[in-house]
Amino acid sequence: MIWLLISIVCNTLLLLILKSFDRFGINTLHGIVVNYLTAGSLALYLASEQPAEANASWYWIPLVLGSLFISIFFLIARTAQTIGVSVATVANKMSVVIPVVLAILLYHDPVTFWKIAGMVIALLAVWLTTKTNEQQATGNSKNWLFPVLIFFGSGIIDALINYAQQKAVPAEQSVRFIAYSFFAAFAIGAVILIIQLVRGSSKLAPRSILGGICLGIPNYFSIYALMRALQAGVFDSSTLYPINNMGIVALSAIGAFLLFREKLNRWNMAGIILAIGAIALMTFC
Repeated sequence: MIWLLISIVCNTLLLLILKSFDRFGINTLHGIVVNYLTAGSLALYLASEQPAEANASWYWIPLVLGSLFISIFFLIARTAQTIGVSVATVANKMSVVIPVVLAILLYHDPVTFWKIAGMVIALLAVWLTTKTNEQQATGNSKNWLFPVLIFFGSGIIDALINYAQQKAVPAEQSVRFIAYSFFAAFAIGAVILIIQLVRGSSKLAPRSILGGICLGIPNYFSIYALMRALQAGVFDSSTLYPINNMGIVALSAIGAFLLFREKLNRWNMAGIILAIGAIALMTFC
């Protein structure tokens, strides 16, 4: 249970730190790139005692995860900064529908009417949280696209991590697997960053480095704690993911209100309430 709590707290910290980037003038892309270098280095240091597998069949997974990590992380940052932390959180965490469906189909996790009802309500919750005051005020009808992309991308990430834990990566290789995934994300981001620096379109400021380090530490532990919670076997994956995500949705909404005085309209409130209700249905019924 302790690993589940650590996962909830670290995931919430990620969203709140990303939201803070704008306030402290931190370049989002630069901070995210440094974050993955920090998280990968931390994971590699902790994996130093784990034996490497020269012929491991799972090496393709970190490459796919790395590309998804940096793409979705950037979208989450932009959504949190322009629309709100609560919207980014619900879009990110309601993606639990995807790994839950795959866990039922591939790993024969138990399925009930209430679990299916929870999935339907989760989709409605994502739609409701895209109806924000900012979107209505600016008339930017494209704002809804960010949460939708986050929803599908985050779902694929969770499904891949679940597949890696269930079928592909031995428990003793889990930290090394995380390290490779983070370094793949860093490599992709570093190429973009280097191009920007060479063209002179941006400069790497010390505050971006510091912000990336602050982001990278909870980022590593958010993935590591989730994998340890899955390995513990206290809950099956189709139950653990909803519990984890319900905690993140609730804690992020509280944190966004206390730290940023983030205002929620009636659609947002309805979406968050439905999100928590949907996760509760998928977990306890």
